[in-house]
Amino acid sequence: MSKKRPVRLRVGAGYNDREATFFPPADWDIDVFPHRGASPMTEAGISRAFSRSVGALPIRETARGARTAAILVDDFRRPTPAEPLCLAILDELREAGVPREGISIILGGGAHRTMTQLENKHRLGAVMGQVGHVIPHDAFSTDVSFVGLTSRATPVLVNRVAAEADFSVSVSTAYPHTLTGWGGGAKMVLPGIAHVSTSTFHHTRISGGPWGCAPHLSPARLDIEEAAALMGLTMSVCAVMNGDKTLAGLRVGDPTRAHRSAVKLARKVCETDLAGFSPDLVIANAYPFDGDPTQLSKTTIPGQRCGCPVLVIIDFADPCPWHGVYHGPRAPYMKKPPGVVPERTPELLRDAQVFLYSPQVGKGFAPADSTWYCDHDWDRLMSAMTKRFPGANVAVLPSAPLQMPINVG
Repeated sequence: MSKKRPVRLRVGAGYNDREATFFPPADWDIDVFPHRGASPMTEAGISRAFSRSVGALPIRETARGARTAAILVDDFRRPTPAEPLCLAILDELREAGVPREGISIILGGGAHRTMTQLENKHRLGAVMGQVGHVIPHDAFSTDVSFVGLTSRATPVLVNRVAAEADFSVSVSTAYPHTLTGWGGGAKMVLPGIAHVSTSTFHHTRISGGPWGCAPHLSPARLDIEEAAALMGLTMSVCAVMNGDKTLAGLRVGDPTRAHRSAVKLARKVCETDLAGFSPDLVIANAYPFDGDPTQLSKTTIPGQRCGCPVLVIIDFADPCPWHGVYHGPRAPYMKKPPGVVPERTPELLRDAQVFLYSPQVGKGFAPADSTWYCDHDWDRLMSAMTKRFPGANVAVLPSAPLQMPINVG
């Protein structure tokens, strides 16, 4: 905990990562609560993680004899250090004898929009020129393979290249998630590289949560792990991240066992001790999950667990809220008129439980929830909120999606 005014926070993880300064009202008592975190991993530490595989032989041994390999990588909406982890995987695959032209990287964005070429380059860096193919996933593509039904009847259709690969490995981050308990791991198969029909069935018919629960307690998590097994996902590389996007830990190995081990570590890293502090308001910074509006619940939920209204700070890489499961094909959706920002009335100011500041409010972004009080003008928002929260005790979560508050007063 540290008292700070002004408040300096990192923003723009998805496209323009930087530190920004925010000036709250002078009568607010501001306390900043970072998560516990961990010392950033060194290159030697990353190398050890690949050698000490969890529940499986190292990649260099497991992939031996494979002629094709698929690396499933999460998209720009996640803080996973994709480039260095993929480079480490390529070293392992080369040692296993997998030919370069047989290696494909599939950027698994689930039912989110397909990444652009520029985004692919930003995500993968030097990796782009060291593999045979780079494939941004399109959830509406028909180039899929049906690999079976889970025990919960989810029909699993996934990217054909991944399904046919001799060896496959996922690269992702373990973080608290409202549907699957924790993100990462097998989520790179479902919804990561799944057809939209598979994701729709899973999202709408399989129960999930609760947020941050033990993975085996979430039916949705168990369903995606079955889907990954049906596809034949060989291994997973699961990162645990600090709030500044440095690597706090890494688990490599069997998809389920490596993910469980990563979650055990992430639970400690994400712990945020409020030490009995009882806030009137939480400022929840969306960094480093500020890619687009579909990620907002990852920020609001940690803040709401403090039992008070939440002010979300977010600078979107893409302010469009489109999601294939909920909005259907993208082209017709993009022809619809933009959403309308709720009018900032005295009644909304009085009743709102979620406030949101973003430079994109009314400039590409409007909340789906009309009960949110939103503004793109920080000073104007503060002038309004000081009327609702005079002399407030305010807790700041600087990387809210990676924080699990405890000991709230």
